[in-house]
Amino acid sequence: MRISLISKIFRIAAGTISLLSFLPLTAQTMVPWVTRSADNSRSGWNAHETILTQASVGTKGIVRSTIIPLAGDARGMEAQPLILPQVTTSRGVRDVMVLPSMANVVRGVDAHDGSGIWQVQLGTPIDGTRAIDGWGINQHWGCVSTGVIDPELKRLYQVCWVVPNAHGTPMPAAPASSDPKAARYFMFVLNVGDGSMVTPPVMIQGSSNGQDFNGYPRKQRSSLVETNVAGVKTVLGCSGTIDETDPGAAGYCFAFDVASNTQTAIFATTAGEGAGIWMAGQGAAADAQGNLYVITGNGDFDGATQWGESFLKLKYTPPSGSTKANIAVVDHWTPWTDMGRSGGQAPPAGKLAGMNAATEAMSKPVGSGMNMSLKNARVETSMSAEGKLSVRVYPDMAQGAWADEDWGSAGPACIFPLGVCVASGKDGIAFPIKTTNMGGTTVADLKNPPANCAKLAGAPVWLTVDPGPVDPCPTDPTVLNFFPWGDTAHMHMTPVQYFDPVLNSWTIFAWGENNQLHKWKVSDTGTLSYLAQSNEFASSEVRTTVQHGGMPGGFCSGSSNGADPNTAILACTIPYRDANKAVTNGRLLVYDPVHLAADGSLKVLWDSQAEGIAFLFNKFDPPVIDGGHIYVPNYNGGVDVYQLTR
Repeated sequence: MRISLISKIFRIAAGTISLLSFLPLTAQTMVPWVTRSADNSRSGWNAHETILTQASVGTKGIVRSTIIPLAGDARGMEAQPLILPQVTTSRGVRDVMVLPSMANVVRGVDAHDGSGIWQVQLGTPIDGTRAIDGWGINQHWGCVSTGVIDPELKRLYQVCWVVPNAHGTPMPAAPASSDPKAARYFMFVLNVGDGSMVTPPVMIQGSSNGQDFNGYPRKQRSSLVETNVAGVKTVLGCSGTIDETDPGAAGYCFAFDVASNTQTAIFATTAGEGAGIWMAGQGAAADAQGNLYVITGNGDFDGATQWGESFLKLKYTPPSGSTKANIAVVDHWTPWTDMGRSGGQAPPAGKLAGMNAATEAMSKPVGSGMNMSLKNARVETSMSAEGKLSVRVYPDMAQGAWADEDWGSAGPACIFPLGVCVASGKDGIAFPIKTTNMGGTTVADLKNPPANCAKLAGAPVWLTVDPGPVDPCPTDPTVLNFFPWGDTAHMHMTPVQYFDPVLNSWTIFAWGENNQLHKWKVSDTGTLSYLAQSNEFASSEVRTTVQHGGMPGGFCSGSSNGADPNTAILACTIPYRDANKAVTNGRLLVYDPVHLAADGSLKVLWDSQAEGIAFLFNKFDPPVIDGGHIYVPNYNGGVDVYQLTR
């Protein structure tokens, strides 16, 4: 499958509402999908799906029935589609899907056939440049994160990056549209029924920890979340900084009051020394009490005001009388520091978000026959616990590069009924953390990693790949500085949560870079046990053939009809090549997440590769399963819609 084929197909469809409409789309019962990954625990699971089941997918198969086009941007959208059923619109009562593009164009469409209902322009986006994205993937930078819908008010809350003075945003003279330093983020509140603005755009701004949010170009990729504590509805979002290792870089979280449509609080995770909140676009998880759970990336750590490489529990306190609202860290756990990972050497300066120093250090210099770090690499082999060969490649490169092992490369899987959040990052190691008593890691605790890990709900495990007998919580964290089989095993997908009624246990599904989909059991106390994996590999065309393979692994969502194990399915997208450095083709797979295949692997029910279906892979966007449809955002500038073949 070639990119040129997809481009040709999409050009044929230019100016149309739907593409490849082989079959009529019949309205099915849909459920609200109002936040990224379905709910505030970020489970990625729809437990009310009655159409797509193991039997229906396995016997009928599925077909790409239409492609919903987006406006103004070659890549389309980075946000996950959101759905609110039974909304009164100019076209009658419809199940409305909201699609915000990177061009700051938001479309409201019929979720069944993709036909347009309304469309609004939320100001001028920033032109894509290598100062924002080192690989030049995106045409524009506008509505980057997934918003959130309040189903009672029927309102969309969406943050977009805007060139000032566009669409009435209250700013001084407008800069060039390619200048991210002068651009600003605004909260837009739209009626889902017609796209009209509820209130003028509200600029995200404020100072915290000695840092000004608008003092440096931020990247608000992390999705929004809405909480309701004692009747106070609040929308919260988080961000990182583009130049994430430069002075002034910081992660932020901000609060927006739903009743007054005003920003009420902002919180910086460091005093200008990193700790961005990325999580591959995932939003903060939120429990029933409104506490937020996030993982930070590169940055300093002191356990007081500097929260780099940490799992944080944040509490938002609304304003009361003369007391201002605030966001504060109430608990945390930290596995290591950047300095600890790099043997005391500082992280590389000037590193853009989205770049990985360790993999960049592996890139072959121009005109050379082999990268010196690989030529001088140490290779170790051993047998895994399952009796399989494991290979670890330790490149001979500057240790400072290993300071870029962002723990916050994926969102946490928070199984709140168990009081456990499973946090993972670029090492592919999963740490099951207690939500009620995380441990409050101190700088002194990091001198004794085994004791620090003893505070966890269960022992850490290698979630995405088995590298052999390597302690995932070693006394010396530089022991972790290797590539399994010479490739990365980064985790970017937030693990999907599913209570497996056959096992009578919670399970999670995780798909790391250059590896297979893995299923793990989570015990009542939080202990992780390996169950099975797929035969299919992410980035299959480059793993083991080029230096460090490809990004970003797989992204999945699941569904079932209640607790019926025979109705459960898992839909996943993976790239064929490295989707971080270039636009590449993608593959959609539908699995049976309960019953294993004869060889003990996760069973494939349907595979786009077998059907010859081509699309451009969207590197951080999971599918949505709802009402008999699987929605897959692509980088062709649209959203693919799949349904049963009739």
